[in-house]
Amino acid sequence: MKKYLTVILALMTMITFSFNSSSIAKETITSGKGIWINIWNYPNNPDMFLEHLRAKGINKIYLQISRSNTPAIKHPELLNRILKSAHSRNIQVIGWTYPFLKDAISDAQKFIEAANYISPDGESLDGMAADIEEITNSKAIETFVKRVRGVLGSKYPLIAITFSPLNKSNKGDPTIYAWKTIANNFDVIAPMIYWHGLVQYRSEKGAYDYTMQTVAKIKEYTKNQNIKLHLIGDGQKTSSAEINGFLKAASELQVDGGVSLYPWYVPQDHQIEALSNFKP
Repeated sequence: MKKYLTVILALMTMITFSFNSSSIAKETITSGKGIWINIWNYPNNPDMFLEHLRAKGINKIYLQISRSNTPAIKHPELLNRILKSAHSRNIQVIGWTYPFLKDAISDAQKFIEAANYISPDGESLDGMAADIEEITNSKAIETFVKRVRGVLGSKYPLIAITFSPLNKSNKGDPTIYAWKTIANNFDVIAPMIYWHGLVQYRSEKGAYDYTMQTVAKIKEYTKNQNIKLHLIGDGQKTSSAEINGFLKAASELQVDGGVSLYPWYVPQDHQIEALSNFKP
């Protein structure tokens, strides 16, 4: 009897471990719904802004921390306030930086400094992302990531903010944009799905089509059908219908890395409402 009991307990342990591992594997730092904030548009009243987001079920903010031509933490006092306010409301804060990658080592050092930053209240960022828009070749990207990984470790989740391959300036073209290198070095790709700049996509169907085509092209260019994606939707003068089209595509694609909106200055009420209603 004792022998059988030992076997049963061992099996239960294996099942529990398998279940927990499976659950962890499905989680990603970008899961859920979020709003992006750049360094020029921090909220004037963080408590009010974040309370409004929390009430609408938005659990992430993506807060720009720096650019290559700024200090590693551009607004430390405001960052401290936002971190404390967000975390008190169970909202995670993902920092992001805009590295030009002209000096990949210097950009990496700023990224690392932000990732390791601890406020006077003991708060820190929940993750970090790099916006890859300027120098986009494999050598610069690999140099940047190698330095970051060397300090933060291989398990630190790295997020790459990228162009959409449909970008009207063709900056997402695979002949000049290192898609495979990005996919091989970052844990999550977060494409900027900004359809509104193209008149033919300014509708619910247009936003839907732009999103579907963006994801299809990224999978094609990275040669990875299972790439982890977080979709950044267009909040720049976009209507509720357009955002609903974007979110419909995200739902049909079963995106498991979350969705968000990048607003024009600050998000409009109808945009937050549309995001709030989204059920992943």
